Amino acid sequence: MTTADTAFARLRRYERALYHCATCNYCVSAVWPQRDIDGVCATLRSHSPAASYSGKGYLATARALLEGEALDLHAVAERAYACTTCGNCEAVCPIDMPPTAVVKALRAELAERGLAPPAAQQLRDDVLARQNPWGAPAAQGADWCLGLAPHPQPTLWLLPGCAASHRHPAEARAAAQLLSVIGFDVGWPQRETCCGAPLAALGFVHEADHQGEALAAGVPAGPVLAMLGGECLAQLRARDRPAESVLQLLHAALHDGRLAVAPRADAPPPVVVAVQDSCHLSKPHHGLGDVDAPRLLREVLAVLGCQITQPAAAPWFAICCGAAGGMAQLQPASAQRMAGACIASADHLGAEALISANPLCAGHLAGSAGARLPVYGICEFIAAHFAVAGPDA
Repeated sequence: MTTADTAFARLRRYERALYHCATCNYCVSAVWPQRDIDGVCATLRSHSPAASYSGKGYLATARALLEGEALDLHAVAERAYACTTCGNCEAVCPIDMPPTAVVKALRAELAERGLAPPAAQQLRDDVLARQNPWGAPAAQGADWCLGLAPHPQPTLWLLPGCAASHRHPAEARAAAQLLSVIGFDVGWPQRETCCGAPLAALGFVHEADHQGEALAAGVPAGPVLAMLGGECLAQLRARDRPAESVLQLLHAALHDGRLAVAPRADAPPPVVVAVQDSCHLSKPHHGLGDVDAPRLLREVLAVLGCQITQPAAAPWFAICCGAAGGMAQLQPASAQRMAGACIASADHLGAEALISANPLCAGHLAGSAGARLPVYGICEFIAAHFAVAGPDA
């Protein structure tokens, strides 16, 4: 199948930007020690070094398609579906090119033509049938809250997200318990509904919209809405439902005295830690610029008395762990190499633990770390190593 007579309307909205790329190669091979940049693309490092897999490459591919060049769309799909959509290429671009938005539009064009890879189609089927992208039984999404009881009249409605519920349940459980200590009456859905973010990332736009609307319809109007995953938070906010990151609530409670912490004598916390900043909670173009998760996470860890190994510039250009964009399902070997590189970097810097504010990252990294380095979500880390007390203690 070729492209000479194809409209590609989703790409056309970015047409002007496609001709402004300066081919400076920042998104391919940038080295800028003062900003802690030594390459920005996890795909180029751990999947393929070919420039066609880079931000610059995706812009060039989109430009060629709009010009009617007869590209092999199966080859285009192989490249477009090897991106983590982390957004580092956009963050580092000196002239604000939108390669992440372009690759998502390119995926949507391919998906509408039935050209999404089989692994992407399986992920779509798993979300629609089981409400998670890993194909786990839907009922397992409630295992995280066994033994806990949601408040019958909640002041806060916790939506853990399928990444926490299915891949990192300790984070979901710890979040519910910490929010209760802070003083919220915490409720949560009895049945997990995927927000549609995994589908949106792979170009299944209509199915993603349906999932997002179903999630929003099931959220009560009164309580504060709190979410763990950045992808889920962005999906709900896109439907005009005000929601906050659990990290924001945790940070506020630690700084205004509603949550007091003290190291546990029986499980003292590590002093030196590394952080894995979630791409979706870090990059403004993912729609969560107001969250400022890199700063909040570091300030929370400072209150806990932890020393962070990475330099201050790292949050904006840290290499993606490989969890996002469907990479873990579509390109599992490459995703494992990405996770391994993050763990090796933390280990090299002398970290005793690796911490993330996003359960998607934490779950992916924990599954790759083995016994090399403990990996925690931030709520899980506090629950494991600190005694906590709320405002009424």
